[in-house]
Amino acid sequence: MTFTNLMDRYSPGYIEIMGSVSVQLVYLAFGLLVERLRPAYKSSTTPKMMTQSLRNHVVATLIHVAYVMSRGGESVLTRTFARPYHAPTWTEVVRDLIIGLLLRDALFWAIHRLWHAPGIYELIHSKHHELTHPGEHHILTISYMSVADFVFLYGVPVVAVAKVLEMNIVTTLLFSFVSAAGEQVKLVWGDEAHDEHHLGKPGNYGAYGVMDWLCGTSS
Repeated sequence: MTFTNLMDRYSPGYIEIMGSVSVQLVYLAFGLLVERLRPAYKSSTTPKMMTQSLRNHVVATLIHVAYVMSRGGESVLTRTFARPYHAPTWTEVVRDLIIGLLLRDALFWAIHRLWHAPGIYELIHSKHHELTHPGEHHILTISYMSVADFVFLYGVPVVAVAKVLEMNIVTTLLFSFVSAAGEQVKLVWGDEAHDEHHLGKPGNYGAYGVMDWLCGTSS
């Protein structure tokens, strides 16, 4: 079945849900693979942490489904559904991924910085900081946080950037996967800035370090 045929059968929003669920399943499978390949370590992850991590993915998907249903199948992630469907060129993909990741770092930095404000931190972000040493935990516990934290820190930047750049749906799904899987790779290879952040040192609010460098918040 071609993508155009898929668009003839389903509304954009439901196609996005199928794509989003597929990306999350690939992300989880990729995480399990990377976890097996990483050097042996003593894990501090508890079943409760793993359950909360996986629950966040389920809840975020249900929010996506609820929005699409309430809007009659309207697109959430991207507005570039046009018939006949044209796949993005490699130039478009590379351009949108580079710009998208930079914009995602900016939004991630801004939201993460806000999350550390007194009052907001205790209400939304403190659960994630129960992971004092991220490198001592299972890769999938990157998602261990409150539902609000997960939705706004990980979901909103991806959706917002995809809409601003009018990403093709294929690029959007690739962007979503790269954004998430990058966190897993950083954990395996070691991320000193992230470790210091979780030890309570100020700064290091961005996802990739660019915004921290620009704003002087890198350690």
